[in-house]
Amino acid sequence: MKKIFTDIKNHKFFTVFIMVFILLVLYKLIDYIPTVWVHFKNFTFNLLDISKPIIIAAVMSYILKPLINLVDRLYFKLFYKIKKDQDPLQIISKKQFSKIRLLTVITVLLTLSTIIFVLILFILEPFLNSLKALIRELPSFVDLANKFLSNLELEPQIISEINQKVAYFLNTNLANLLNTSVSALTTFISNTGIFIFNFLIAVILSVYILRDKEKIARFFSVLIDIIFSKNVSDKIKSFSINLDKIFGGYFTGVIVDAVFVGFCSFALTAIIKNPYAVIIGVLAGVSNVIPYLGPLIGALGAFVLGLPSGLTVAILGFVLLMIFQQIEGNLIQPKILGDFVGLPPLVVIISIIIGGGLFGVVGIIIASPVVGVISLYYKRYLNKIDKEI
Repeated sequence: MKKIFTDIKNHKFFTVFIMVFILLVLYKLIDYIPTVWVHFKNFTFNLLDISKPIIIAAVMSYILKPLINLVDRLYFKLFYKIKKDQDPLQIISKKQFSKIRLLTVITVLLTLSTIIFVLILFILEPFLNSLKALIRELPSFVDLANKFLSNLELEPQIISEINQKVAYFLNTNLANLLNTSVSALTTFISNTGIFIFNFLIAVILSVYILRDKEKIARFFSVLIDIIFSKNVSDKIKSFSINLDKIFGGYFTGVIVDAVFVGFCSFALTAIIKNPYAVIIGVLAGVSNVIPYLGPLIGALGAFVLGLPSGLTVAILGFVLLMIFQQIEGNLIQPKILGDFVGLPPLVVIISIIIGGGLFGVVGIIIASPVVGVISLYYKRYLNKIDKEI
């Protein structure tokens, strides 16, 4: 029996039969691929939606990590006289370390929350005042538009047709516009409520992540050692360290650049005697983190907050910030980010353009650190070749 099975298996038609069978199975599976793909996609999106608080907490923890390390060192030096190059866990107990870390996390989060709350209080009043000023200025803008149209010397028939079309548009689309606005407002309020809930959960999770970040890192380190061989495990750990170093440097560069933009925006608007120069500086610095749109947001903020002081101050503030942020974004920012990531300014600019073209806003944000990682390993590869030669 065994000999018969061996003869069949070794027969040339047996291989053909197996190949035909596999092709038939694959052909039938093609019909189910769209259904499987839809289920897989829905499952992935649902999983990401459920994991939003965890993702937000992880990103928040990573961004706050340098600040946590800085405050950690200050507290360890203040309470236990531990120097910068010393490992606290070799000098104090784990219980004492946990207490200092928890104090650090609470200090950082409370400080940032207080700053955000104060900024909101300061920004809300001038924003409402600027909105009122803008409404007061609207009649003058309408008069200016009418004068412009009068200077064009249009025929009365053309003006009458324009008025009729505007009236028809308003009469036929006003109800739809109102319904759309109400629906959009309801959706916005609902999404805002969900975001606030997710954000609060993320803040709580980030406290635990930041408090136990060494334990979490050690857990994943042991897990990698268990799953992979020592050689592969060492490479994964080395890659993770390099990734953390470059991405951490990039985000540090973004923060430094935001502070620089904020200070310069404050100085420029203070020179033209805008009473809300401090708020404009904060707005420009924070919005500078957003690629492309950031400079426009800062300039529009200068315009709106300048309206109570007059149209001249508003327009001058808008123009000054647009010119400054164009120069800063094309010359100074690539230099700052390049120094932290380890790339020449030209490479930073090219990577941002390509990243934005391929992946949009996300591509713009991560382009520089990704190219930084590629550049690091490319240099190491060249050094390895050189040594081998």
